[in-house]
Order: sequence, then C-alpha cells, then structure tokens
Amino acid sequence: MADLIVQELRVKREGHLILDECSARFPSGRRTVLWGQSGAGKSTLLAAIAGLLMPDGGSIQQGSRIFFSEKAGINMPPHQRCIGFVFQDLALWPHLTALAHVYLVGRPAGLTTSDARSLLESVGLAGVEQRRPGQLSGGEQQRLAIARALAGKPSVLLLDEPFSSVDRRIKESLYQLLRDVSRQVPGPTIYVTHQADDAATLAESVVTLDTGTLTPGECPWERAE
Repeated sequence: MADLIVQELRVKREGHLILDECSARFPSGRRTVLWGQSGAGKSTLLAAIAGLLMPDGGSIQQGSRIFFSEKAGINMPPHQRCIGFVFQDLALWPHLTALAHVYLVGRPAGLTTSDARSLLESVGLAGVEQRRPGQLSGGEQQRLAIARALAGKPSVLLLDEPFSSVDRRIKESLYQLLRDVSRQVPGPTIYVTHQADDAATLAESVVTLDTGTLTPGECPWERAE
C-alpha cells in the first residue's frame, strides 16, 4: 500500500489561515506521530485527510488515489477514502450496542455479524457485544472506538488524541493494542498528540505541526523533557 502524501495544503477557517502550504509524506505500514501543541491545527489536518472539511488549496493522495486536489477539482467523499478515524471524544453512538457499532460500519466492506464479534474479541471486548457505550468503562469505550475504526478495513488509520482522558494504567494497555492493530492497516497510521509519553511510546516516524507548517523527522518531545 502506498504512502499518504500531503502537498502544499492550505486550510482557512473564519478568515484565519490554519494550515499554510503543508507538505509531508506519511509512510505506509508505520505509525507516524503528528506532534504539536494544542491549537496547532493537528485536528484540522486529520479532518482534511478524512474529507470532513474541504481545504482551500493543495492536494492529498495515496498512491494513484487522489483524495483532494485543488488544481484537478477533486474532492473525494469521505466514505470513498477508506479511512478509519478514532476521534478525541470517541463520538460513540449512545443508543447502539458495541456489536452494532462495528457491524454497521463494517457491513459495506463485507463484514458479517460473526466477523464483528471476532473484531470485538480481538480488541479485548469479548462478552460486551450487547452493551451500549454508557455501560462500558473508559478503557472499553476506547477499545470500541478503535474496533469501529477498523471495521471498514481502512487503508489509513487516523487517531486524534484518543487516549488523553484515560489514566496511565489503562493507557499502557491501549498502547499495546494500538501497536498490534496498526499492523493490520496496510497504509499509514497517524496518531495526533501533544503528550510526550504518547509520542515516545508510539512513534515509528514523526511529523511536527507548528504555526501551520509541517516538519518531518523531528523528535521535539525529547527537547521538552
């Protein structure tokens, strides 16, 4: 599977330039930490990659698949991009069971009910298929959000600081889970954080976002400690 390439990406919101000529390559088969302080535009970049907002310029592509191109007039709909997304607030559906979360997302990709049960089991959620999010612990909710993101068999996995609300003990087990599941994603896994422990534990490559621009290859959390 090909790398994800962002070129000269520009995003404005309410007249303010959030991303300014951003360019970076996110390598296939690796976990890239997208590092930056709060408000740097990390969530905006993920939303642009996923198709949840339309950039003002530049391009995003994975191999021959062009997600967005200002010059070519292309803006691929989110459901066609084959991207899994774990949101910061998880965005679980309170009225649906854990099994329904996974099955409804995975069904268009050919996932069966049996497959959905197996996926829940693989992330440590065996036996909770009929529980709703409000009946799950914080760590279980994190695992459900990851299972849902994997259900559509994504070629890219995006995670927007999903572990920021859990304690250290739970976070350690989620680190291992993410290391395991990222191997199932043929393209890049991009993990957004501004927390040094997340970055140091999960990064196989690094891209830093600062004042609207991207810089590959730095480890700024080592300087911050």
